[in-house]
Amino acid sequence: MLITICRLVLHDYLFYASREMGRLYETEKYLHNYGLTYALGLASSPFANLAQVPRYQDDLEEVNRRGIYVTPAYPVSYSFAFHTFKMAQEKYYGLTPQISSNQVVYGRAKELAPESTFTFCVLSEDQVVLPCWIRLGKWMAKAHLTILACSQARLKQGRYHVAGALNPLDVATMPDNCNIIAMAPASLITNAYYDGDYYEISYSVQEQQHTACLPVAMRYRPRHLSTSSK
Repeated sequence: MLITICRLVLHDYLFYASREMGRLYETEKYLHNYGLTYALGLASSPFANLAQVPRYQDDLEEVNRRGIYVTPAYPVSYSFAFHTFKMAQEKYYGLTPQISSNQVVYGRAKELAPESTFTFCVLSEDQVVLPCWIRLGKWMAKAHLTILACSQARLKQGRYHVAGALNPLDVATMPDNCNIIAMAPASLITNAYYDGDYYEISYSVQEQQHTACLPVAMRYRPRHLSTSSK
């Protein structure tokens, strides 16, 4: 299995609604692997989706057939910014106060700030061509991608620790211990400990040596979204 270690740096404010608390819309500091796969151009979706229903099963199954998998991105360094915006008084905003007078209603968005940096992995059977620039989030924020390492992984067995983020729906086995990050469309896990077969890759960043461990047999399994908590 070929593993590519990628570094992603934001050049704009990144917003997506991980949690909605009244008129506060909060962005989580992790990037979900489903959205990241679309942003990298590995999965395609129709320009317009009139049904307003996610097509993860159809879109991501094609990526599975190509033998490619993208892990969620975890933050190396990050900061947040709060922005205020004007909300239209429509039924779409279910928690907007009902105001009879012509009064402006404001909402606040917690967004990831520029220069926030993330790391993720691309697992593939063959070399994958990745773009240098991608767009993410509701406002199509610009982000720069660089490749830190790309090599064949070593297959090992035993107890191992995954320092980054994983999508538990896409892993064949459950972890012995982990932390849960609640976000849509499916919660992620971090700091996971597993026992079994795994891939290991070593790489260096700024003369510092790093080792990454990942479970084997990871693939997109969005069909489990119907039975998972959101």
